[in-house]
Amino acid sequence: MKQFKGIPENIQTPILGLVTRNEMSLSRVNRVLIAEEESLLSKGFSALITNNDKKKNKSLPQIKVSEEISNNLEEGDCVLISEDGNIKVVWEKKAPANSILLTEMCDCRCIMCPQPPKVHDKNLIEISKRILNLIKIEKSQTICLTGGEPTLLKESFFEILDAINKKHPKSSVMMLTNGKSFADFEFTKRFVSSRPKDFLTCVSLHSDVDEVHDRIVGVKNSFYKTAMGLQNLARFREKVEIRVVVNRINAHRLESIATFIERNFPFINHCTFMGMEIIGLARDNYDTVWIDPYEYREEISQAMRVLSRADINASIYNVPLCLTEKKSWSFARQSISGWKNDYLPICEDCSVKSICCGIFTTSELHQSPNIYPQ
Repeated sequence: MKQFKGIPENIQTPILGLVTRNEMSLSRVNRVLIAEEESLLSKGFSALITNNDKKKNKSLPQIKVSEEISNNLEEGDCVLISEDGNIKVVWEKKAPANSILLTEMCDCRCIMCPQPPKVHDKNLIEISKRILNLIKIEKSQTICLTGGEPTLLKESFFEILDAINKKHPKSSVMMLTNGKSFADFEFTKRFVSSRPKDFLTCVSLHSDVDEVHDRIVGVKNSFYKTAMGLQNLARFREKVEIRVVVNRINAHRLESIATFIERNFPFINHCTFMGMEIIGLARDNYDTVWIDPYEYREEISQAMRVLSRADINASIYNVPLCLTEKKSWSFARQSISGWKNDYLPICEDCSVKSICCGIFTTSELHQSPNIYPQ
């Protein structure tokens, strides 16, 4: 998600609200006004975002930002402003997909996880409910439930599903999960009866070998629980996507992983092999997990061939086109998260830049030396 930093004033507690530039708006509760300065017209808004740093008596909670930051905020965006001046865009009005973070706790500790597990913060559930209550979701937008591991929330997880059903019953929803909770048949049964109508469960599976998968996710017996979870979801004919994050440990098994998937989980709706974001635990374990995607370009092509021949919808995410073989370009996708589509200066004159996923800017200097214009 987009995050910015400003200079706060009169902000005592976190403020959640929808961005507006309309000073005449009659809807002011849970609205954050972007304006030049505080005035009589700004009364009633939850907070003010301004470029003006003139010293005046200010009563409204407000935050001073650069013009560049204010221009990056769209009418209808939902922002969370903290006491220290951080602005998180928790829902982008124009983004095709938005993530809602339900928890940071997890029953895995993947060695390449971009967001290391933390103790659950109960405020995240209340914030998530408030976001869902505030936003208006367009038909083309998707809600992405993420964590941590959302299913560990148990009753709170089902409360979120209920909130979506009541407020956004026709919305498209996806959830990122390790799938282990679905090894419990009764949990799966309740989930199926509670989830929104249009729901895609995205399950992480990183190897065809139990010991390799468990090494990557950091917890023994995870492989078997995830596999059982997938089978239980299949029993209810759920829409399922399998996600494989490619790293040094599994990079040379991609064809075997694809074969394992098509033989054991032929019911899935989609399978994607994903490049790695070098942040969080991936940065801490850099020497163990990093591999240049150029090194596994042949393996990922073979994996796509196996899945496509089995009539399984397959994709490659987060790997620039110049790091894959041309015969695999038809499988490459741009991320639905706009912040993930960025490019190096060398990409400026590339003829396929408009269809390339680009790079993770969050990976900073950890980029492939083999990126070059086509």
